[in-house]
Amino acid sequence: MPMTFCPECGRRLVFQVVEGHERPVCDKDTGGCGFIDFGRYSLGVGGIVVSEEDGVKRVLLIERNAEPNRGTWTIPGGFCAWNETAQVAVAREVQEETGVECEIIGLVAFRNRVDPTYNNSYAVFLLRAIGGKVNGEPTEEIATAGFYTLAELDNMPRLSPLSRALAVAALTDALVVLHPMQVTSWVKGHPVMTLWMG
Repeated sequence: MPMTFCPECGRRLVFQVVEGHERPVCDKDTGGCGFIDFGRYSLGVGGIVVSEEDGVKRVLLIERNAEPNRGTWTIPGGFCAWNETAQVAVAREVQEETGVECEIIGLVAFRNRVDPTYNNSYAVFLLRAIGGKVNGEPTEEIATAGFYTLAELDNMPRLSPLSRALAVAALTDALVVLHPMQVTSWVKGHPVMTLWMG
């Protein structure tokens, strides 16, 4: 849903063609500040952490304790803050939700959808546990967390379809991993970027 009023100066926005698309604009010709509403976007992240003990693989899952989707099981994750990269956000979210400290192995999945009010993207990373331990105690956000086998996934009727597909792929070695590569920006003074490649 596009904005109606300018967040910079409060004037009513009008639709104008910008870069070939009709967008809400704070029209400079009528005294506006020139703000352009390019839309609302969010980036969510999810982390897949696999442990193996005595030849048995398990994947880290959480049970949601807050709405929306209270009582459903998912891989741990959340939203990126405006000042962090996706790989920083996923490590932070996994630790906050489960107590497990992780490092990034690579990017394994990307989902994008247009909801009624914003464009939502979700990046999923394969992680390696490097410290901490699972905190199974309930919090406001998480009912419980733990590592689960492929057979145990079948007894989780409220495991989200997306998390189920990712967990099964991780436990059956079916994930394709894109690895990070640092790339320097061509704009002087801009930070180094992370490019994910196979």
